[in-house]
Amino acid sequence: MKTWTKDVLDKLNKVTTVQNHPNDDNGKSFQDYPIWIVTDNNKVYLRAGKGKDSKWYKSGLKNGGAIELDGQNYEVEYVAVDDPAEIKSVTDAYEKKYHGQYPIDMMVSDKCAEDTVELRLK
Repeated sequence: MKTWTKDVLDKLNKVTTVQNHPNDDNGKSFQDYPIWIVTDNNKVYLRAGKGKDSKWYKSGLKNGGAIELDGQNYEVEYVAVDDPAEIKSVTDAYEKKYHGQYPIDMMVSDKCAEDTVELRLK
């Protein structure tokens, strides 16, 4: 398994958003929109603000995709997180990074916490 480099993790910690590019069933990216991102313990995470019914969430889990940072695409697998301790740690990372920003209350809610995904490099 590939791992995120320190340089990329540092950049991810500094940016507010990245472009999220989940793939459709034909392997093509169907969306290009900014999304909040956090890192924790050298792993990278996203949360679905609209929950498990979010189109990007379902397609990402099923088909993978990419995130774009500084004009470079990183091919990723979207892996659902179900460990309560890991979810709590990611919630803390969201609160620390996005404290006071809208819609942080939603992103740290139980509903969004249930929809945490780890991005693993392909």
